[in-house]
Amino acid sequence: MKYKIIACDVFKHEIEYVAKSSPHTLELKFFELGEHAHPNDLRKKLQSEIDASSGFDAVLLCYGLCGRATDGLTARDIPLVIPRSHDCCGILLGSRKRFEDIFKPMPSTPFSSVGFVEHGDYYFNDGEIVHGDGYAALVEQYGEEDAKYIYDAMHPKLNDELMPIYFITSPGIECTDARSKCIGKAASEKREFKELDGNLRLIEMLLSGTWNEDEFLIVTPGRTIRQTGDWDKIVDSK
Repeated sequence: MKYKIIACDVFKHEIEYVAKSSPHTLELKFFELGEHAHPNDLRKKLQSEIDASSGFDAVLLCYGLCGRATDGLTARDIPLVIPRSHDCCGILLGSRKRFEDIFKPMPSTPFSSVGFVEHGDYYFNDGEIVHGDGYAALVEQYGEEDAKYIYDAMHPKLNDELMPIYFITSPGIECTDARSKCIGKAASEKREFKELDGNLRLIEMLLSGTWNEDEFLIVTPGRTIRQTGDWDKIVDSK
């Protein structure tokens, strides 16, 4: 089989690692992590790449719902396959159920991985990519009063304490430097640092063509991805 893989480069190490043992012919296309900050623009870029993909048995998206960037994508002449995941955290953890078990009480808890740190960002927080000097940038863009409101919304607290930062490690992927940088970032913000073992099973299943209905949506030609707004299916097609 021949598959076109369209993915966020936060998964670059993991996908390239898994692709080495794939029995299929794979063509990889990565989009920058920063594209998440503009989901409408990202949706257009993803659709353009899907439209330009021909000669493949399927187009595989290594994205979650991702700020609704994938909501509205349409399969053209070949099937489109996407994991049932709210965002990249569930994919890195290997299961949306594991994501739910850990993060459902506080979905806006920030998380990170080697991909986030390497691409110039420290962690992902409630749909926003958080940069090192985020508050100063907000003040410059929105003014002091609005910046404080936005910053507080991006830094939720539980019992008056900032939520911890979770760093997700992936099997077989070197992350010593990235982990150290994330620890330093957590310390500078007076956050607790926690570590989670990642799991490559969803990426392995995506690239191998093992798409069970419970964990993957297969979009047949002419149908469109739609958000379901729940913790179970997450996406459907119409």
